[in-house]
Amino acid sequence: MIRSMTGYSRAQVMDGEITVSVGIKSTNHRFLDAQVRLPNALEALEPALRRLIKEQVIRGHVEVAVNAEHAGGAGIRWNRPLLQACVAAWRELAQELGVSSEPDLGALVSLPGIVAAENGQWSQEELARLRPLVEKAATEALRQFNEARSREGAALEADVRHRLEQVREATAKVKQLSGRAPEMIRRRLSARLDELGATVGLDPARLAQEVAYLASRSDIAEELTRLTSHLEQAMRLLEEESEVGKRLDFLLQEMNREANTLMAKSVETPEVGLEISRWGIEIKSQIEKLREQAQNIE
Repeated sequence: MIRSMTGYSRAQVMDGEITVSVGIKSTNHRFLDAQVRLPNALEALEPALRRLIKEQVIRGHVEVAVNAEHAGGAGIRWNRPLLQACVAAWRELAQELGVSSEPDLGALVSLPGIVAAENGQWSQEELARLRPLVEKAATEALRQFNEARSREGAALEADVRHRLEQVREATAKVKQLSGRAPEMIRRRLSARLDELGATVGLDPARLAQEVAYLASRSDIAEELTRLTSHLEQAMRLLEEESEVGKRLDFLLQEMNREANTLMAKSVETPEVGLEISRWGIEIKSQIEKLREQAQNIE
């Protein structure tokens, strides 16, 4: 099943007072372009997250945003071990000096590292808990992300198959019309010779040669064969899962080239050329719409 390059997901996991959320969104891009936004304390996890993305996404502009916070949001967090060590040192010094005063908490609070905002500040123990939480949330977000892209991909695939079938039908019409070209050319030559009064003594072999020559100039059998082959390859490609969009776009470029050639050759047979051109325009129109859809396929 094919997948769309556009999608969105968000996953959240909790461990006690810690909450980690991972959001993913993507847009079209020729290659895989991943952007990962992490809190400063978790920047070391970026390589691991990029590996996860690369395993799950082939191409597209992918933005991953990771957020981690304590329950209740930002607040004040005490560095209790450091505070307790400062109080103990104060009391030990007071005992040595023979004074009975207690430490001034207001003064202790002003010391670096005693109090910090919880937002972006994590202890080593908390960082150790955060790493598996981030990976778990990212894995779940990627799972939901791919599910969303697969659902959109199913709609894309249905439209692509429908348009490829339209191209197949138009190609069959062109093939049917092209089979009438030699007889049309023969009739046109005979009519012109009649008008010139040159039919008497006309060598049938020479007429046949002229018909064959003009028919060869307007022959589009090769173009039709290649166009049909590309159509079959495109249909088979929809059953695959790897770089479908990029390969489909290449096939559509080749199909468009064949359509241009068969339309150019149709001017040699004006009797059926107008109809061939009409179907050729239909083929090119569908191919253009297919190329637009291919830009959305991973």
